[in-house]
Amino acid sequence: MASSSGGWGAPKSHKPNGKPQQLKYSGVLKKKDSEVYVRNVLPEMMEEDILLLLRDFHPQHVKRCHSVLRSYAFVDLGSSEQVQAAIQRFNGHLVNGRRLFLSRTVADNGRKDPAETQSTVEMPALERVPRGELGLSHAKAETQTLQPAPPDAVRQLCYAVPMEMRGSFLALMLKDCFQDLNWLVSIAKLHGEAGLLVTDALPQTPYFWAIHLTEESHSNMHKLFCQLVEEESKQPYLTRQAVQRGTRCMAECILGEDGAAWNRCWVLEKVEDLAVVLFVDFGRSATVPLNSLRKLDEDDFWDIKPLAQPFMFQKGIVSARPMVRQILQGKVVGPSHLEPHILTFTFCTEEKEEAEDPCEL
Repeated sequence: MASSSGGWGAPKSHKPNGKPQQLKYSGVLKKKDSEVYVRNVLPEMMEEDILLLLRDFHPQHVKRCHSVLRSYAFVDLGSSEQVQAAIQRFNGHLVNGRRLFLSRTVADNGRKDPAETQSTVEMPALERVPRGELGLSHAKAETQTLQPAPPDAVRQLCYAVPMEMRGSFLALMLKDCFQDLNWLVSIAKLHGEAGLLVTDALPQTPYFWAIHLTEESHSNMHKLFCQLVEEESKQPYLTRQAVQRGTRCMAECILGEDGAAWNRCWVLEKVEDLAVVLFVDFGRSATVPLNSLRKLDEDDFWDIKPLAQPFMFQKGIVSARPMVRQILQGKVVGPSHLEPHILTFTFCTEEKEEAEDPCEL
């Protein structure tokens, strides 16, 4: 939490003699309403990784903390509403196989952390991940499950499939938005050399969303975006009551330096005056004001299936360096072992290196 001097600390008031005095409430230092406490953070996650993870909630400052037993962070999100939305979205969320816990405050003086209490959000269990999907350079036994490592062994990370990429989640979204599930079947047919336009990436994981660049996808993009530009000013804004979980509509999607553009979206959650939406053509979730959503419920706008689809790297993970809007050239080598609609992608240079590696011969 940023103090008036620019550092991190509790808010202070001044006594008549001019000396600062900490404000305490029942033994707990007062926290800003705009600050969220993130517990159980991976030790290797840096401040920039946390900022990128919470990018949809407009993070302003982050204070990264380490101790012998704990790794956590304090993040200023600018408003109480953003804090509530971030908690709703990420409390219990898996990042590199570790579950994050978010809360508004953290207790002091040895008291129990609020985040240590049982989460009320029901989250799916962590899957068993074959070695071939751990991003290891020489993983041969793809069908083996992980065995407990010796105490002195280096701990290896398991990557659970992100919620937005799971077949159960996508089936629900597709049924609501497009009335059929053919997309889940058709996207798994891609194989061989491919050019991918990255639309979103999950930091510190091998997973990302991308548009397979073909003449058909280019035609669909042009048709869809022209439709949305034309309808932008025609479609009315939705009322608060009209926005519910599962509502299909349109909202402005931030495209980095290129500004924002209106795109199709599906409401994941409604939190006070905010809505958590999934931009179905980018695979990207975002938090937007409720009063910024426009109506887009006519079936004609949902004839074109989602433009982007989920991928994962055959080895390695997505770093904190932004890769959105980059074009990747490589090869699709087959489906994931956990979700057949998630295709495994490799760079051609990596494939050549593996073939020449004596360990692989």
